[in-house]
Amino acid sequence: MLRALKESMRRPRPWGTFSTCLARFFGAALAFGILATWLPCGTQAMAGDATAHRSTRMPIRGIFYNEDDSHRFVLDPPGKMKPERLDQLVDELADSQVTVMLICCNAKNTGYASNVWDVHCRGFDPAKGDDQPYFGDVPKEDRETLRRWAHNLKAMLDAGIDPMQRMIDRCRTRRISPWVSIRMNDVHDAHLLRSPLHSRMWMEHHEYWRYPDRFSAWNDRCFNYALQPVRDHAMGLVREVCERYDMDGLELDWNRFPLHFREGEEIQQGKVLTEWMSAVRDVVRQAEKKWKHPIWLVARVPARPEVAYGTGLDAVAWAKRGLVDHLVVAPFWATTDYDIPVERWLDLLKGTGVGVTAGLEIRVEPYPGAPVLANTPQRRRGAAMAHLARGSHGIYVFNYFEGRSEAGSELWQLFNEMHSVDALARQDRSYVVTFVDINIPGKPIPPALPKRLSPNESAEFKVFIGPKPLAPAKGEVQLTLKAEKPQERAPTRVTLNGHAPDETKSTFGADAFCDGYNTIRVINTSTSPLGIEGVELAIRFPRK
Repeated sequence: MLRALKESMRRPRPWGTFSTCLARFFGAALAFGILATWLPCGTQAMAGDATAHRSTRMPIRGIFYNEDDSHRFVLDPPGKMKPERLDQLVDELADSQVTVMLICCNAKNTGYASNVWDVHCRGFDPAKGDDQPYFGDVPKEDRETLRRWAHNLKAMLDAGIDPMQRMIDRCRTRRISPWVSIRMNDVHDAHLLRSPLHSRMWMEHHEYWRYPDRFSAWNDRCFNYALQPVRDHAMGLVREVCERYDMDGLELDWNRFPLHFREGEEIQQGKVLTEWMSAVRDVVRQAEKKWKHPIWLVARVPARPEVAYGTGLDAVAWAKRGLVDHLVVAPFWATTDYDIPVERWLDLLKGTGVGVTAGLEIRVEPYPGAPVLANTPQRRRGAAMAHLARGSHGIYVFNYFEGRSEAGSELWQLFNEMHSVDALARQDRSYVVTFVDINIPGKPIPPALPKRLSPNESAEFKVFIGPKPLAPAKGEVQLTLKAEKPQERAPTRVTLNGHAPDETKSTFGADAFCDGYNTIRVINTSTSPLGIEGVELAIRFPRK
């Protein structure tokens, strides 16, 4: 999944099919037991024109855990999955600070026996081999994981088990709030035309794609929400889920995948989408009457307000009109974003009562195409601390599948730390300069890295850390450098907020830090140009 998604952002043909990437990703999981004030005028106008509506609900806090639609079905050999596996996935999150489990019900097809969408195992025959028509044009070497997914889902359905309902029931038993997550425009395997990941609607109606006449990236083959049949198709799933499941919340995940209109039509068509969101709100209100309790309506959108608005997702207007109760603001997939402007969102939402939760991704990448960094506990804590300190009501995690198999595991421990500033204050953490991975088409936000420095030239990098570290913590600036002449060293001088490091240990004491943004200055002291390819600020506490 990870490699395929990365490649999809660059060229039509990914390194591997979705199934290949799933196998590598989940196989590893099993083995591992500048504060800105600019906002487009259009956003200000739409937000100002909308009728303010204040939610009467207190923003929900804690950790939101998203369980994707495939993970639960690929952990066991084909046909060997037992319903207890679904219980286990919930139990692993219990007794931690995970307050909400968002159970994804779909990609292009559903993971339950839907009456309005195709079911993922439609057409799969367990008695036939991997050459059966179900696998379409997926390369033969990539079919094993897809077989697991289809066979295990079919086994559950044939046994009369609804996997979604089973997990919802288990959440209630383990005192985790069960929500359903709907991916609004999933487009995995878009380089293939007959993958089992595709629905019949997607395969038979290319005119519903954003760009049926071109293919430069997977997003070209996302559905175009400017078209009524596309909106009706999505509404059918919303209605069915609300009528079928007694859930505490419904998430509309607009970040899977993040482009929903043709280029240049986003603002105008975004108004149409806002009216569609109003219709969703009506559906949810009817569900609240049926189930006799409130249901949170939540949208996951790009991390920056101007990008959300510029891609047709006017989340501020949604909040002001009372169409959503909460927002999740997050990157797409390529990298964790350490600089999500939560406070800007809160300012724009003032008076609505709508809360904001910032999201983490599983990957850390300094710039597009850079080597992917290990997403260590320290790097995860740093991102969580930055978001919480800026006002995030909790932390949302996406693709966080690995290493959570038992209480006391590394990820389970993080799920007991990443919910509050106080819990993180005395923990080692790191802050990485990364980039914005969702952009308005034609208006990319330039990444800070890589940066080329001539001799004696300097560059500054601003890193938001939240509160300054408590004593006796020390800080260290970690750089990834590349000399233009390989035989030469790449000497630099580094300061933190104008402070030089300790001469003997190259670390910074607590007095060198400040709350909020900290400025790292790197000076090229060599006689040749050099490149800066990575910048990280690490905070470490002495070991006793």
